[in-house]
Amino acid sequence: FTMIFFKTTSRRMTTVTVGVLVKLPNDAWPPPKEICNGINFVHGSTAAEFLEKSIKALVVVPPGISGSTARELLEKKPEIEWLHSFSAGVDHLSPNLQNVQRAVAYTNGRGAYSSSLAEYALLGALYFNKKVPRLVANAAENKWDKFTMPVLKNKTLGLVGYGDIAKHTAKLGRAFGMRIVAVRRNKSASEDDGPDEIFGVEEKLELFKQSDFVVCSLPGTGNTINFCGQPEFSAMKSSAVFISIGRGAAVDEDALCDALESNTIAGAFLDVFKEEPLPKTSRLWSFGPDKLILSSHNADLTDDYYNLGWNVWRSNFEAFHSASSSSASEEVKWVTPFDPTAGY
Repeated sequence: FTMIFFKTTSRRMTTVTVGVLVKLPNDAWPPPKEICNGINFVHGSTAAEFLEKSIKALVVVPPGISGSTARELLEKKPEIEWLHSFSAGVDHLSPNLQNVQRAVAYTNGRGAYSSSLAEYALLGALYFNKKVPRLVANAAENKWDKFTMPVLKNKTLGLVGYGDIAKHTAKLGRAFGMRIVAVRRNKSASEDDGPDEIFGVEEKLELFKQSDFVVCSLPGTGNTINFCGQPEFSAMKSSAVFISIGRGAAVDEDALCDALESNTIAGAFLDVFKEEPLPKTSRLWSFGPDKLILSSHNADLTDDYYNLGWNVWRSNFEAFHSASSSSASEEVKWVTPFDPTAGY
């Protein structure tokens, strides 16, 4: 999408009041002390709590905060110039923000959690490649089983989507000597140390055919619903593994279950789901650890999760503050802008 620059008027900024939409208790509140320099944070979970407060910027912290609440605030308080989504995913906000009829700058938590998610993706690859289920079964049976141990070197890592998470995953894959291929909307975009091969969206089946490990990190948008479905899983090698770390909406879970049951693919490693918490009736629960590993959308919930999120917010604030404090009108060069219309 087109990067959004937000032009500020010439003014000297001192202390800025920032509203934080957050439902307590939440470990994101209060912000770390080092984040608070020059900022007066006020919090609430409803639009009504902010109507009498003068705020220039708004931070939306999940869970429990609806996009309609954020939109209501933006409509009722025209002095809010900037909204930041604490999470990288903005599918819970975008449909409502698309309807805001005035200029607002939007940023998100992109990049804060990419490193931990990339680790998780490689964990999934190593788990199946190093035959961990077989090792665990052997230990339970006191069985000495000297089998050939595969390596990741020269295996193909297929990245569905090539945003910040995928780029971090590619970096780790390269450290293991893997070949990197990717599907991205803009096939012609150039990258420093980019994938070995890039496929357009219409060519995505070729990525699924070639890959030993497919990692989906797509955002949740109207264009990504069931992006990975029966045709894609059918195209994969029977020895291949599917890993999902973006948004659950991008995966047709019934098609994935069919692929696992029929041994069309070897396994799956999932952190995100269409419905969360994953219903107890989901077919996904029926598979053992030799076929499927599930985590509860917590692959990025690290010890420093909240500090990382606030650091990304602060980097955007510094850009905002720098432009606003300039002696001349200048554009804010946002660090992590997003476009509600695109959904990322």
